[in-house]
Amino acid sequence: MSVNDYMRSVDIKVFRDAAKQFRSWIVVRASNAAGKQYIGVHGYSPKRLDCKAKTADKDVVLPGGLGKKRTAGLVVNPEIEGMLAAFEDTKDIVKDWLEFKPLCYLPKPGPPLLWFPGGKQYSIQMDPGHERYGCVLFSISSNRPAASYIHSDYDLYGIVPEDRPDTNIRVKEKRLGQDHTRSQLFFDVQHYLNHRMGVAMILHGEQDTFKEDMNDNLDVFCPDGEKIIEAYGPDAVLQLYTVTFKGRAMYGKGSNPKPYFGQWQALGPIR
Repeated sequence: MSVNDYMRSVDIKVFRDAAKQFRSWIVVRASNAAGKQYIGVHGYSPKRLDCKAKTADKDVVLPGGLGKKRTAGLVVNPEIEGMLAAFEDTKDIVKDWLEFKPLCYLPKPGPPLLWFPGGKQYSIQMDPGHERYGCVLFSISSNRPAASYIHSDYDLYGIVPEDRPDTNIRVKEKRLGQDHTRSQLFFDVQHYLNHRMGVAMILHGEQDTFKEDMNDNLDVFCPDGEKIIEAYGPDAVLQLYTVTFKGRAMYGKGSNPKPYFGQWQALGPIR
């Protein structure tokens, strides 16, 4: 796995430029490479903050004569018989789906409606003969013909300023009805990236502002605008945060942030 597997070449350049522009390390979690083929394609859109369900790793052949379904890189309903085979790692797949499921309109037998009842913005392709059977649909207007299938986004793990890498400053808030956290630079970096990529692939705040999990594969765009560091696996992530980021702490269970100003909090030295 490398950044080229899941990110378009044009996007890699934009991330390099952003790291230089904001004089920061921009840390990205390696995402589902199968979703790359759908970035910027009409009828497909990146996964938003409120979609907790996971994207499939591969296409799947379903039992009962339903045949092969093109699920790789798309959010799917794992409750459908045989659909779990679309995931390499099934841990928490059903749990995450059940958390997301109340936001979905579950179609009833018969011709599909032209809208998602109740103002819901998510539904599921439930035509067994369709190649996207089981895939989740999203429509900002609840309009079924305008709906798109959902592919993996780019997950930011951290935005680390070059001049103070050891201080992790965040704010907690609500977005799309979900708990959300972000750093001071998040909105500036998000808008820069999304505008220049032409696709809103950055849709929520950085992981190190709400969760401590070193069991990840990270690609790190450096402030020089050129170098990309691979920090793949817990040892490499620990090294990154301990050495390169000078002991930068992540938020998580047991973290004890200090008030910074307003609603902002800080882990690490306050300057």
